[in-house]
Amino acid sequence: MSEKDLNFPIKVAPQLAAFKSILFEIQVNRTGPEELAAISRNEAELNAAGKRPKQSIVKTQLAMYKKELNNTKLEVERFKQVLDLVSVIRKDCMDTISSALTDPSRTSLEMAALKEMTESLPLWIAENEEETPPLCGANQPHDDYVAKFIFQAGDMVAAFVTVKHKLNEWILAEVVDYNPDTEEYKVQDIDEKQNSTYVAKRERVIPLPSWRANPFENPNAIFSKGTEILALYENTTCFYKGIVYEPPTTPIEPYQICFEDSDCPSGFSSPTSVPQKYVLAYRKFD
Repeated sequence: MSEKDLNFPIKVAPQLAAFKSILFEIQVNRTGPEELAAISRNEAELNAAGKRPKQSIVKTQLAMYKKELNNTKLEVERFKQVLDLVSVIRKDCMDTISSALTDPSRTSLEMAALKEMTESLPLWIAENEEETPPLCGANQPHDDYVAKFIFQAGDMVAAFVTVKHKLNEWILAEVVDYNPDTEEYKVQDIDEKQNSTYVAKRERVIPLPSWRANPFENPNAIFSKGTEILALYENTTCFYKGIVYEPPTTPIEPYQICFEDSDCPSGFSSPTSVPQKYVLAYRKFD
């Protein structure tokens, strides 16, 4: 799906332009291999000189270090600006997707855009045999984890709430606030047709994964075949109980999920593709 197909809101055009400009600045001002090699050569000379290096070598090395420290500080600031822009763009795009759900003629396109956005979930890459963290694939968050609601764009979660006609459902929502005293979230249904906010206890809110797991490298972070799960049902914003028919075998493959369906002889639907971000550990509430 191209950038044009995703149909970014016109109001984020300045943010997109700034985003591209800052990324270009980061690339242009990044220290080149020649400069890094010069720092390494100078450091080697310092080490070889022992306790009495030439002052000229010391001054040169200090100047190089100061320059790289300043460059690093500037790069950090630029990345902070990028993250702020990403938050604004993400919020406006999510608002556009939610608004589009009120227009049946656009639902398929916007749901496809929502699915593509979640399939771009970053892949967890371990360093030095680092273990997969919480919220990587099937890995659960720590008991004291609180989903974020900063930068005007809260984390996306599955929330078990009472909707119309007093039905309890797992909905796709965005965190609006969290009360640590009552341990309750305030969440916003992303389906703007409902135009609803809900309050839910922390145990009734499941944060969506922050990283995709690599089935080959991180099999412990992948739900195994036959596992009971909650998964987002195709072309809806609700999660339903199902079982893993086939787990992904590559980082980009979705799960194949069979949902509970009393109309089917087996009690389950035929397999449906669901991205990693939308497959969660099953929880049951009365």
